[in-house]
Formats: sequence, structure tokens, C-alpha cells
Amino acid sequence: MTIVQKIAKNTGIFFAGNIAFKLISTIVIIYLARYLGTAGFGKYSFVFAYIAFFNIVTDLGLQQILVRELSRNPLDAPKIVGNAYLIRITLTILAFIASIAVISFLQYPEDTKKYVYIATFYLIFISFSDFYATIFQANLRMEYNVIPKITSRLISAGLILWVILVLKGSLTQIFLIIVFSESVKTLLSYIFSRKLVHAKFEIDFGLLKFLIKESLPLAIFSVISVIHFRTDIIMLSLIVGDAPVGIYSAAYSLSNPLTLIPSAILISLFPIMSESFQTSEERLVKIYKLSFKYILIIMLPIAVGTTIIADKIIPLVYTAKYISSITPLQILIWALLLASINAIMVNLLVSSNNQRLSTISVTLGALINIPLNLVLIPIWSYNGAAIATVITKVMILGANIYFISKYLQFSPPLSISTKPLSCAFLMGLFLCGVKNFNIILVIFSAILVYFATLLIMRTFSDEDINIFKRALYFFKRS
Repeated sequence: MTIVQKIAKNTGIFFAGNIAFKLISTIVIIYLARYLGTAGFGKYSFVFAYIAFFNIVTDLGLQQILVRELSRNPLDAPKIVGNAYLIRITLTILAFIASIAVISFLQYPEDTKKYVYIATFYLIFISFSDFYATIFQANLRMEYNVIPKITSRLISAGLILWVILVLKGSLTQIFLIIVFSESVKTLLSYIFSRKLVHAKFEIDFGLLKFLIKESLPLAIFSVISVIHFRTDIIMLSLIVGDAPVGIYSAAYSLSNPLTLIPSAILISLFPIMSESFQTSEERLVKIYKLSFKYILIIMLPIAVGTTIIADKIIPLVYTAKYISSITPLQILIWALLLASINAIMVNLLVSSNNQRLSTISVTLGALINIPLNLVLIPIWSYNGAAIATVITKVMILGANIYFISKYLQFSPPLSISTKPLSCAFLMGLFLCGVKNFNIILVIFSAILVYFATLLIMRTFSDEDINIFKRALYFFKRS
């Protein structure tokens, strides 16, 4: 198998595995939210947002550097893995202790603290399962990552549904199940990792120093990213309590899985963008515009449709207990659209060797997000957190547009957005007229109306189709 075939195969496995993982996770989250209620689901969501901060400590950018070094020096893999293992063990112990110490000093209810104490063991297992995933990635064997991931998720889903539907159990039992399933994932990952490399535990201070030094810039980026993505839940919990966290998390849990859609498109186009930067600026511009066009075509109707029928979706999915999640969902779905557009621009910056500029824009977003949440959450609670998220995405978008215009001299392709916007608007009018009918029929009818309108307006050109076929070439060779 050629390297291109291996890359295509691994990318396909990665996305198929993640789609299955997200689907199972979303089903479990829906049942959990219904069973626990807003306050209980708020506690559940807070615990994992809290753990996410300390999960960064277990890695500090080491994962990406390890992939790079293992790829460059496969003969030294046992020694590299052994020394990286020592770093990971040290960081995981520090993260474990810090997680327990911090929550002990914060003014949270005793049951919340208990859940965090249990979840710190989850932190240990996920630290090492992520470490083994690095080995699989470096060796282009992502099936070894997907199998443990799906297996553990199926175990946790089955046991959690059993606790909810049969035992009518407690949140404590649910956290214990999650820890157990992650331990299974770690064990399977360890077994698979032994097929690829046997760690050699010979301390090399020069290598240790090199790995830590190389990881630090990525560690800073990781910290900034988690602040950007997790601050809202932590601050909601601190300022207004568990129930608002549950309401906000229910809305977020419906929009978050949809991020796989732009990811699937952009990973197809990224290799061609990188190649075009070296060979043809004209083609790079065309692919940049193609990315915009397809992201808008797919994500715009999702944003418009969700905004209009959110009042039907939330009660259907979560029951009437989560009526308050309607407005956050209507706001957050636009954050998803903005994030998708930002992903196009990040792809362009990275493919043109300007990744430092994308780091600057994310840093700006993190710095803006914290004061926005501090101001808006006391005023509008979970709606304020959602608004802060959208404003943050807008600011990141503005920064990315500025960097691309200044350093690449590319203007935003606004002209190609006219037809997708018009089609989404017409679909929205249709939805407003029929939204009170059967929700499933309404959604399918809206999809048909939207794509019929796209075809009538001749949105797809022959050039679009040819370029998109070339992008898919990377997967057909697997």
C-alpha cells in the first residue's frame, strides 16, 4: 500500500469512527439530559468541562511532537516512546493531584466534588489512551485507535442506558461507568500499541529536554484553546449554578456533533490547498472559494432551519423540561456556522505556512471570551454565554480575514455567497409556513425545497464539480 493510500485509508477510518462515536455519544447525552434534569445534567457537564482543563496538563503539546519524532525516527521509536512515557506519567500525576486540590478549595456542593474526585480517575485513563493514540497516528494505523474508542463507547452507552432505564440509578453510578469504560479503552489501546512498538525505559536527559522544549509552544496553544471552548460552562457554573449549565449544555450538545460536516469537507480539500500554495496561486484561490461555497451551501440551511424550528426540536429531543434551551440553540447554531467559516481560513493559513497567525486569532478569541462571559452571564445567564460564544467567533473571523487580506492578499469571496444565501432564505420562508406540521416531514420537505432551489439557481458549476472530484481522489485510492 502506498503512502497516499495509507493516508486516505486512515482518514476514512478516522471519520467513520468519529461519526459512529458522535452518534452513540449524542444518543446517550439525550437520555442523560432527560433523566438527570437540568440541574443534574448541569453537574454532569460541569465535571467534564472542569476535567478538560487538567487534561491539558497531562499532555502539554507532547502528543503532536511525539507523532512528528516517531515519523521521522522510526528506528528510535522504543527509546522515544519510553522517555515520552516518563513525561506523560509525571504530568498525569500532577494533573490528578491538581484536579483534586483545586476542586477541594472551591465552594462547590459536596456531591459535585465527589463527582470530580471520581472523574479524576477518568483523567488518568484518558491520558494514557490518548498517549497510545499517538503511536497509532505516527504509524498510520488509526484502526487501532478507532476500535478501542468505539468499544468503550458502546460499553458505556449500554451500561448507562441500563442504569437509567432499568435501575433508575444515580449520577455517581454513571460516572463510575464512564471511568470503567475508559479503562477498557486504555487496556485495548495498550494491547494494540504493543503490536507497533515496545517502550524502552532508558532515561535520556537530552531527549527529555528536547521533547519538553519542542512541546511548550503547542502547550500554550492547547491551553488557549481549552479556555476558548470550555470557559463558558465553568463560568456559568460559578456565576449562576447547575441548572443553567444543564440548559446551555443541552443546546450545545445538539450543535457540537455537526462540526464533523465542515471537518469532512475541509480535510478533503486541505492536501490540494497545500500543494497549490507551492504550484499555483490561481488554483489556491479557486479551492479557497470552493471551500467557502460548499461550507455555506451545507451549513447555512442548518443554521437557518434550526433557528426557525428550534422550538420543535428541543421538546422532541429533550422533553418540555428543556424549553429554556431553545434560545441558546438558536444562538449557538450561528456560532457553528461562523466556526465552519473560520476553519476554512485556518486551513488556508496553515497550508500557506502561516499557522502562527491562526494561533494569534484563537488567542484573541480566548482573551475576548472571558470578559464577555463575565459581563453577559450575570445579565442573561445561559443566553449570555451563547451570545459571548457568537461574538467571540465573529472576532476570530475578523482577525482571520485581516490576516488573509494582509499576508495573502485574498479578499473574502462574498460574491459566491449570494446564491446559497438566497436559497437558504427561501427555504426559511417555506419552513415558517409549514413548521407546525409533522416535524420529520417538515425537515425532509425543507431539504428538498432547498436543493431544488440550488439547482434552479444553477449554483453548481462544472468547475466546482471537477475540483471537488479531484479532492475526493485522495480517498478513492484506498
